[in-house]
Amino acid sequence: MPNPTPGKLGLLVRRNKGRTEHPYYATELAHVLKVEVRPSDILDLEETDCLFAAHRDQSVKSSKEIDFAFKKMWKYEPTTVWLGLCRCLEEKLRGETAVLFAGPYEYCGAVKVAAARALNAAIPLLEFDRNTVRLQSASSESGLFLDLFEQESEWLIELVVWGQWKQMAESCD
Repeated sequence: MPNPTPGKLGLLVRRNKGRTEHPYYATELAHVLKVEVRPSDILDLEETDCLFAAHRDQSVKSSKEIDFAFKKMWKYEPTTVWLGLCRCLEEKLRGETAVLFAGPYEYCGAVKVAAARALNAAIPLLEFDRNTVRLQSASSESGLFLDLFEQESEWLIELVVWGQWKQMAESCD
């Protein structure tokens, strides 16, 4: 049998790390999302990598092109201010399936989830993912990220939304 290519070997190493170091990934994520995460909801690493590359490219484009994305920043507290926009967007995305990159997704795989469910769980997802929520449409055309960060001893949260979701976010503002 031929040796696996470095790419294949890298995937095997990451997959093994996911199984050994994060065996309860689906269970933990199900607890955060308050919905069952079935094995069929978790994407394989190759598909995850491909989808995340699209997400990363859109994120970079959103930082370089002013009109490409809707961007808004708030103080983290009170959470009701920024969560209001998330709740509005949640309503507009009801019924849409999305891809969530959360926690150790690079080892365990991204997860198919209802976009509204992920937005409804914004605060616990921020905790689960160490201060970032990354979500994109199944077609990779639309997406968002929510980033919690500290600046000058103050906690801020930024929402960036692109694609068709951008217009929805703008109508919520």
